Amino acid sequence: MKKLLAFMSITILAVALNGCQKEAELTDDPNVLVEQAAAVIEEVPAAQEPAAIEQPEEVVVEEVVVQEEEPAVAEEIDPKAVVVTVNGQEITEKEVSDEVAKRVEMQKKRMPAGMELPDTMKQQVRKRVVDTKVEQALLGQEMAKQDISVSDEAVLEEITKIAGQKGQSMEEVEKEITKYGMTLEDLKGQIRSQMQIKALMESLDPNAVVTEADAQEFYDENPQHFNQPAQVKASHILCGKRGIKEDEYPAELETIEAAKARLDAGETFEDVAKDVSTCPSSAKGGDLGFFGKGQMDPAFEKAAFETELGQTTGIVKTSFGYHIIKVTDKKEAGTTPFAEAKEQITQFLTQQKQSGLWAEYSKTMRDNATIEYSEKEQAMRDAMEQAAATRQAAQAAQRAAQQAAPTPIQPAPAPEAEVSE
Repeated sequence: MKKLLAFMSITILAVALNGCQKEAELTDDPNVLVEQAAAVIEEVPAAQEPAAIEQPEEVVVEEVVVQEEEPAVAEEIDPKAVVVTVNGQEITEKEVSDEVAKRVEMQKKRMPAGMELPDTMKQQVRKRVVDTKVEQALLGQEMAKQDISVSDEAVLEEITKIAGQKGQSMEEVEKEITKYGMTLEDLKGQIRSQMQIKALMESLDPNAVVTEADAQEFYDENPQHFNQPAQVKASHILCGKRGIKEDEYPAELETIEAAKARLDAGETFEDVAKDVSTCPSSAKGGDLGFFGKGQMDPAFEKAAFETELGQTTGIVKTSFGYHIIKVTDKKEAGTTPFAEAKEQITQFLTQQKQSGLWAEYSKTMRDNATIEYSEKEQAMRDAMEQAAATRQAAQAAQRAAQQAAPTPIQPAPAPEAEVSE
């Protein structure tokens, strides 16, 4: 089933609500974290295609290197300055800057303390934000033209539904997204955009409805998507953090030993987790939900899978610090039944049907629109485009040179000595 869900479009809600489990899946390598910080930009567009059928691992953000100039006096930015006009609708610097700041903050929260995003990456974030604002303006204009609306109640209901599928309340949702520099209003805006796109596509092609027979056919023809690997449901107490240094382990060991003593004395696992654990899951008594192999730190995974149902491990050391793990449920490997998979299959197929229609329609909207960037914004975009073209040309030349390089001539073997008869 997870193989199918990996192809579903990624929304910011999914990113924000994964909490500690997602944290445990990520690497501690700072270089990789910078790449992931770039990749997450692709994961959270506010008005993305509803059928962006792609695997998150394959998302690539191309870093654009812009020629750096000599340091200059910081330019005062006018928040009321117009960055771009879309069919007469103005998008101001404040709208763009506020969103850029939020996205940069989101990336920094996923990186080790002290690391900063390069200026070139911040420029790319800004370009994507402006592009998104343009798409939002076009979408809003088209929605008004077609007399289609999405109510606040419908948006909140959708968020509540998704949160419920993850076993979270709205209060827990707000707490989680705050850690990523977002507010509930930000989240509502992104979900609203997705719902608007869906409503618009349905109005354009009301016959693009996925039936139960369609879902059953997909289920029967794609059994590989519904093979469910063995899973463990566990709670944990974590004393440590991402990017923990070796000299910080001793202090965390003292803390986890004190927590274990409290458990041994009879305190409940949930109470100690809430009081001690440094993982966001502490709010739920340390509950991480179900996970399969390959999703957690190797040492954590090994301990969880080898522990019997209902039992608690000793102290386990990982790249995050020290853990005490309690196994609360287990699922054997098997096949997800159709009844359980039907809703996700229907969503997937609906997105798939709408993707081509939306790609064509959004391009038409943009081609027919009057989009005017400010002189400063246009200059930045031109510079980024030129830098990208220059880099691509250099890379192409390098590849051509490598292909054209002559094959090294191997020395001829020494002649064999003649043997006298």
